[in-house]
Amino acid sequence: MVTRRPLSMRLRAAGGRRVGSWLALSPIALSLFGCAGELASEHDADDGDIAAIAQALRDDDTPITAVTDEPVLSVERQHACAVRLDGTVNCWGTYENGQSADGDPSGTFVQVSTGASHSCGVKTNGDIHCWSTHGIGFSSHPFGSYLQVSVGGDHNCGLKTDGTILCWGDDWLGQSADPVGTYVQVVAGINHSCGLRTDGTVHCWGNYFANNPGEHNETLPTGTFVQLTAGYINTCGVRTNGTVLCWGTSGAPQPANPSDTFVRISSGPASTCGVKTDGTVDCWGDGFWGGTTEPAGSFTQINPGGELHCGLKTNGTISCWGPEYSAPGSSEIFGRIEIAVSAGDQHTCALRPDSKVSCWGSDAHGQSTEPTEAYRQIAAGRDHTCGVRYNGTVNCWGSGAQGQNADPTGTFKQVSAGELHNCGVRTNGTVHCWGDNSEAQASAPTGTFKQVSAGYLHSCGVTTDGAVDCWGDDTGGRATDQAGSIFNTFRQVSAGMDHTCGLKEDGTVDCWGAGAYGEAADPAGTFTQVSVGNDHSCGLKADGSVHCWGRDDDDQSSPPALKFSQINAGKNHTCGLAENGRVFCWGYNFSEQSSPPTRIYAAVGVGDEHSCGVREDGSIDCWGRNHQDQSSEPPGNFTQMTGGVAYTCVLKASGGVLCWGNDEYGQATEPSGTFTAIDAGDYHACGRRTDGTLQCWGRNQYGQTTVPPGSFFQVSAGYFHTCGVKIGGAVDCWGNGMYGQTADQAGPFLQVSAGGSHSCGVKDDYSVYCWGSDSLDQSTAPSGSFFHVTAGTNHTCGLRTDYTVDCWGSSADGQNADPAGTFFTIQASGDHTCGLKTDGTVYCWGRNQYGETLPPQEL
Repeated sequence: MVTRRPLSMRLRAAGGRRVGSWLALSPIALSLFGCAGELASEHDADDGDIAAIAQALRDDDTPITAVTDEPVLSVERQHACAVRLDGTVNCWGTYENGQSADGDPSGTFVQVSTGASHSCGVKTNGDIHCWSTHGIGFSSHPFGSYLQVSVGGDHNCGLKTDGTILCWGDDWLGQSADPVGTYVQVVAGINHSCGLRTDGTVHCWGNYFANNPGEHNETLPTGTFVQLTAGYINTCGVRTNGTVLCWGTSGAPQPANPSDTFVRISSGPASTCGVKTDGTVDCWGDGFWGGTTEPAGSFTQINPGGELHCGLKTNGTISCWGPEYSAPGSSEIFGRIEIAVSAGDQHTCALRPDSKVSCWGSDAHGQSTEPTEAYRQIAAGRDHTCGVRYNGTVNCWGSGAQGQNADPTGTFKQVSAGELHNCGVRTNGTVHCWGDNSEAQASAPTGTFKQVSAGYLHSCGVTTDGAVDCWGDDTGGRATDQAGSIFNTFRQVSAGMDHTCGLKEDGTVDCWGAGAYGEAADPAGTFTQVSVGNDHSCGLKADGSVHCWGRDDDDQSSPPALKFSQINAGKNHTCGLAENGRVFCWGYNFSEQSSPPTRIYAAVGVGDEHSCGVREDGSIDCWGRNHQDQSSEPPGNFTQMTGGVAYTCVLKASGGVLCWGNDEYGQATEPSGTFTAIDAGDYHACGRRTDGTLQCWGRNQYGQTTVPPGSFFQVSAGYFHTCGVKIGGAVDCWGNGMYGQTADQAGPFLQVSAGGSHSCGVKDDYSVYCWGSDSLDQSTAPSGSFFHVTAGTNHTCGLRTDYTVDCWGSSADGQNADPAGTFFTIQASGDHTCGLKTDGTVYCWGRNQYGETLPPQEL
């Protein structure tokens, strides 16, 4: 492969509105590893009366969601279930009661909970789905929209989107009694249940709590908590300062509470494990069946079961242990992306999985100057940004002409940044606003609220009873209160410039105020989130697609046709977090607020199901499948990377070769000596030595590593064959030639690429010629002038002399789609291709089963 180094600069689009389609935005890929579960946190020195919100708000317009000890992984006795990145569920272990329904449940989920006799999950549309082969209504599906479900012994409890709890199933000890009040989490034990109230206090009901209070050490704890977990007859909680307190019956193993601080904990039948703030695991309780075995490594979630114990590692894989040990495939990636994006006027900020903030766009007032602290929620305003720290305090930065960058006193659940003012919901539910108050937009009313949104000259909030209360300038009716109906209250509100939109419990959206461009019209369909800008509105539909309406002269109402998990509308642009882990922005881009920061590379290479990029400092990033450590990056300084099936080889700056991963045929056993270039096929690799001779290593079933004599200036390894361009331009091929792919070519050629069962080369007149199998048109080359050609299994891509890419052949996974933009080089392997763009960023397309087309970026 010929590698061209990019210009050592970022070639950004010219100032002004974004030109072209959303594909030209250099979309950012957020790392999928280590994103699952709860965000990393900072804690107070003492719990005091601070009631920290259990899960980070995604942005200033999204309602509060629930935390659970089972966010994406749940283990019970001898079986477990986990949610994959695409929302599907994988179950494994012993399913004697049909908890896996003789196969994984259909549909997509955001959370799953396993029990001894049945399992339940919350689907992406908010429905609860349960599965079992017996029982008293275990698999019944309650009506309503839910944030979380918890499976107990013979009962279940679910947290609804309005904060109330509904329980069903066995109730002989009162464990299914629905508690009063509003909550952020519910946990179900064998015969008891507990809920975490919105103020951070704990309420429990059921066995021992309804009978003979005080007899079995069931006294409820005082203070405030951020997360709960229920064992069989014990309950534990993480306090707001990160310490753990457990309580339960005297007959249960109840050791001293651990002294460390934790991010998340989970209880099994007789033991409890927690993920500490450094990612390591600590377990306590009864060590029978390995319940207190502490696995090595870094985790985001840990779940001790009865005889099976599993944890979600920071790289997205699952590790299990115990006498009934079973686990999913080591290459499967699980998790849920817990980050957020918030769009302001001419800047955008994102909350990373490590709870740190990344911003891009204008920084004229310091609004994009990223703080070093950890946050659980962020909000971008006009020229300022605010964030809620993990201790509940608010920090603002950027423009402060009207006091909008001042840090308010007290602790908050949520903050919203408007034009020149901010509003936040305090931990006691009251609203506090600060900044510009010229139209009373910062004069918050009394009462308690679930969520608040600060607009241009007005603000609105959703009250605890589900009505919308607005204040500030009411020109055009934008600040008119909305009552909702007794059966259909509001769950979220978003205030813009001249209009406001609210999301109701049934998923419908109501808008009010002025709408010169139709932005205040009520959209059809059902939604899970609504977010409004100046003159446009966007809604996240139940199926994950985005629908926008209103002004569209800068494409702010033209979202990409992708599935999203969260959106946020700024003044004239919108950003969203796609289900594939990328942040996409569309709309006005004068200050690059619609262009998330990207990672710069000097070279790119691909393997069969993974990809790597060499950064400008010579270090390497790899992404995609890693079941044989082929994506595990070694330290060092490198100039080129290439890969095959589950192995990777790199060319060191010194000219030496380093390989790792699958070494079944010796393909990862690197040769000695110095090389000028290397290229990997499926199970063999070749390199050009400094004297022009070739050396190949690995599988030699068809003679693909038996190099002919002579001097070469380029070599390419394919599936079971190899081709090289000899000095003088003739192409010599060897190995399996069943389809004619090893036919020698007189040329002269400038470059050659060996694919699956075909080969292609660039001739000295810059035309492309292919030979071998053409079953999917992979050898039917287009006309025109090309610098470079690369062959995958059944597709081919060429780099034209104008630096655009043209692909042909198989289109099963979009691998023959022509990407937008200009490229320095491209490389194909298997069913995907990656290219190094002229701005130094990497873009990949084609099959994405293991994230091989999602390079890491700078967020």
